[in-house]
Amino acid sequence: MQRLVDFIRVSRSWAKAERGVDFFRRVASVVRDQFDVDVGMFVYAKRFIRDHRNQIDRTVRVYEPWGFTVPASELNASVATSPWYDGQDRFLTSQRFEPVDDLTPPWRNYFVQAGVSIVGSWPITEGDTPIGAMVVGLCPSTRQVDEVLLSVCATQMSILGELLLAKRKAEEQSRRDPLTRSLNRRGFNHLLKPMRLQAQQENKPLYVGVLDVNAFKKINDEYGHARGDAVLEDIAKTLNQALGNRGIAARFGGDEFVFAVVDDVLHADEIRQQVKDLFTDKEYKISVGCVEWCNDMDLEACLQNADSHLYERKRLTGAQVPLLER
Repeated sequence: MQRLVDFIRVSRSWAKAERGVDFFRRVASVVRDQFDVDVGMFVYAKRFIRDHRNQIDRTVRVYEPWGFTVPASELNASVATSPWYDGQDRFLTSQRFEPVDDLTPPWRNYFVQAGVSIVGSWPITEGDTPIGAMVVGLCPSTRQVDEVLLSVCATQMSILGELLLAKRKAEEQSRRDPLTRSLNRRGFNHLLKPMRLQAQQENKPLYVGVLDVNAFKKINDEYGHARGDAVLEDIAKTLNQALGNRGIAARFGGDEFVFAVVDDVLHADEIRQQVKDLFTDKEYKISVGCVEWCNDMDLEACLQNADSHLYERKRLTGAQVPLLER
């Protein structure tokens, strides 16, 4: 009973985790140190958290493994053949300890090499649906760990994991433009900080650009707001697909989009032209301004500089009202 009381007290700190990796790390620490479990890991896929391109990475991975003699990369490479994940988004658990010899290669080898004699798995759930597995192994010299306590641990983990996920979903919503599902200003600023820091550490230039639609008001007035919304959605999709992992793009409001990209080959005007070329065959026309973000400049000054370049391009090209197909 005292171990259960101690566990409940310690597990309260799991709710303080900011991210999934931190959450698994906290749980692993309790299972390893409080329960005296020799070897363990979590098999799990990220849940509904989108990246900057509005995509969800649902790859099943091993999180926070401990006690193994092989690296996490090898465990991840074999996760699709594990007894706990069937490769079809279904997780299977025994909810009791079983002889390690019951496992199939290569997982039997991984646990045997770690000195394990029995292995058990417990479900991580969302509601009644298993969405992952807590897998643990014990060496012959280890005293028996209470299976009921491990089941309570998995249940507590599932409950607090759902709370963490709800928090992450709320954060994500606050950083997304509701129309295009692209980043908004808040989301852009959030991702730009580490992006700029990495560029500075690698001594690479970071470019910031501004894009808007020529005569966007006339598109809304003549063709309706539904057509205008479709244009905005297309811009967001086109930008994010083109930038990929090189940069980020966001809708700041109205027809104004902002992007940032790290590139040590192209210059600002070449990047501006590349972005403009993405929209050559579109039924609408856009204008782009792009500048290098200098170290002595804050973001607002950089955006104003890019905006000035955009309107200079409009002046030089005499941006005309686009003709849309009705």
